[in-house]
Amino acid sequence: MAPGRTSLLLTQFIILIILEITNGFTQKFQEVLRGKYDLKDAMRQQLGGKFQIGINDPHSDTGEYPPRIVEVKPFYMDIYPVTVAQFLSYKIKKPKYKTTANNAGYSFVFSNVVPPNIKTKWASEAADSWWLAVRGAQWDRPEGPGTNITDRLDYPVVHVSYMDAKAYCMWAGKRLPTEEEWEYAARGQLKGVQYPWGDKFQRGRMNYFQGRFPNNDKGTDGWIGLSPVNAFGAQNNHSGMFDMLGNVWEWTSTRYYVRVVDRKSQALKYVLKGGSYLDSRDGTFNHVVRTANRMGMVPHYTAHNVGFRCAASAPHLVQKMRRSDPRFKPPAETSTRRPPKLHKRRDDPRTKKYIKVEL
Repeated sequence: MAPGRTSLLLTQFIILIILEITNGFTQKFQEVLRGKYDLKDAMRQQLGGKFQIGINDPHSDTGEYPPRIVEVKPFYMDIYPVTVAQFLSYKIKKPKYKTTANNAGYSFVFSNVVPPNIKTKWASEAADSWWLAVRGAQWDRPEGPGTNITDRLDYPVVHVSYMDAKAYCMWAGKRLPTEEEWEYAARGQLKGVQYPWGDKFQRGRMNYFQGRFPNNDKGTDGWIGLSPVNAFGAQNNHSGMFDMLGNVWEWTSTRYYVRVVDRKSQALKYVLKGGSYLDSRDGTFNHVVRTANRMGMVPHYTAHNVGFRCAASAPHLVQKMRRSDPRFKPPAETSTRRPPKLHKRRDDPRTKKYIKVEL
């Protein structure tokens, strides 16, 4: 056998061995992810119906005022925000997909969580002094080069844009929720209240900034910066949803408009819901964390406090609702056969008798 032919076969054999080892490792790694983090992929049925969205706060300028009645069809909603483990599984299946932050080469990170060596080498100041544009920051390097996700698999995935969130949901056979669906799931069966659990603020229910912003987060809730998606109990006992308020803002599929400006002249933005670990309970700085509050961002925006969760339509539940709702009465059954016609006798045109002719 020619030396060139031998070298080619040897190279192919080595490549096959490497691929086999890689595939075996990937399969075993995915089994670990499924075994430990499958719970975070659960969804909960939402029955839908009419409810009040927004809040009665005339001082708010985010669009949550005035409150109004809307209606949503039955749907399913992720119980938790999409975790790092889930997004890692997606990236294993779709290795060629590059996130917006990866293509841009940077993303925004809260300055207090960025290590000093990264600040000096990889970061530059943003419009707000507490944000840094960190080169290399993305979903698997949350604070920039040198940081990783090995101990954060149950944290919400961050540095994801609207397009990244939409791509993941489509891959998972789901979609992004609308703003109305998101707020319906957060409220459960409670009407017109500020928080998923009621109208009264309760400590230890969500991850928000506690202290003098931006340099003194006391972390009295147990966390400074991001937290696992199940760090706190279910925020609504009726809907059983976790981490709806605080920790990270979540993308929705609803367009964001400023009410007093002509919509045709406004840039493309989408609504984010839920607030984050950088927001406050009373609105003294940044945003007030409550169910109705909202924020609008351009679809390519990425940051250390932005994530998402998925929803799914439930057409079978819609049909069931229609059968049980008296407003949706099925039409009465009718025969497809045409009724018989009556014809005059042809043999005697003067007679007034008729005969029935079957078709």
